[in-house]
Amino acid sequence: MASAKKTTAKKSRSKKPQPPQMTQGMRLLLASVFLLGFVFLCLLTLVSLRDRLLPGEVFVYEEPEHEILEKAYQYGDIYKLVEHQLMNGPQSMGWQKLPASGTTQVRKVFGEFPSPLFLAELSAHIDQTMSPAELKVQRDKGLIQLYWQDQLQLELRYSIPEPMQVERGRIAIIMDDMGGSLATFRKLLDLDLPVTPAILPGTPQATAATSLLQSADREYMIHIPMQPRSYPKTDPGANALLLGQSDDEIRRLVRSYMKTVPGAVGGNNHMGSRYTEEADLMRIVLDELKQHGQFFIDSRTIGSSVAFSEARRMGLRTASRNIFLDNRDDVGYIREQIRKMVRLAGSNREIIAICHPHKETLEALRLEMDWLKKQPVDFVPASSLVHVY
Repeated sequence: MASAKKTTAKKSRSKKPQPPQMTQGMRLLLASVFLLGFVFLCLLTLVSLRDRLLPGEVFVYEEPEHEILEKAYQYGDIYKLVEHQLMNGPQSMGWQKLPASGTTQVRKVFGEFPSPLFLAELSAHIDQTMSPAELKVQRDKGLIQLYWQDQLQLELRYSIPEPMQVERGRIAIIMDDMGGSLATFRKLLDLDLPVTPAILPGTPQATAATSLLQSADREYMIHIPMQPRSYPKTDPGANALLLGQSDDEIRRLVRSYMKTVPGAVGGNNHMGSRYTEEADLMRIVLDELKQHGQFFIDSRTIGSSVAFSEARRMGLRTASRNIFLDNRDDVGYIREQIRKMVRLAGSNREIIAICHPHKETLEALRLEMDWLKKQPVDFVPASSLVHVY
């Protein structure tokens, strides 16, 4: 009996509690959770490396294309512009009404035939109205013709001027919204083209980029943030110029931009479809630029901008944008716009084009480089195309 009890006691001691066994389903669930966690950590690491190592502009606040509003111009608006600039302009010594040729009005204008630069500016303004108007110049015949919907409406006749030496057109390309990535500046410098960067003061690499550009002996501008029509839905960025700010606040902000982008030769507006309509506000901005020896280029994000006209009136070195190259992030479209830019330059014309640091834009410029070098135009920094009127 004693030995039986001992045997029973040993058996009872040898039966230790066993841990619960995981089912196959639980094992699969735990493995899935671990795998998902590992993938998530890898994605976080890749995003962090991308932000640090790959070129990518941040703090870029594009003004939506549908917010670039235009007035609906009629023929009478364009006629008044031509009348003001040519028939009663600075080079005119009066004019005489001649008999109409069918539906075409004819005027004899006295005085010298307008200069190519003057006519290029006027033609650019007409182009910017987005109306079906076109100015055609036949210098060798002393004619300037205004077309509306491909129909000749007005012909101005001058004494045939002396033949002038044909000069090559000149083009300045400005790349807006720069300052988010030094890698993008390096890509820009690798292009054999004097593209002028316009640096947003609120971007993380705005100040550091100036040292890089100065070392490369390249000029650069301040991309001055201004209120768009769609504000506050569309954000022009921190410390932007807004309606309602005092004169002192405007001057303080403009000076702060100059400190953030030291050594800039001039500025142009970032957005600003609403701000550039206000002559009083623009005069304060332009006065600060003039005091510091800088020029201003009107990006013309809206047809009713007064920025260029106010700068011209103040005797500030100025110019106005003629064409946007990359309203669409499409390499093929941008290449077409680049070629259109060259056609606009033609002979004796000065063209200012604006683009942005999109990968598609940089690729389009790279692909068109060989073709551009063969064209009868010269590419120059933006400062070469600003003038005092």
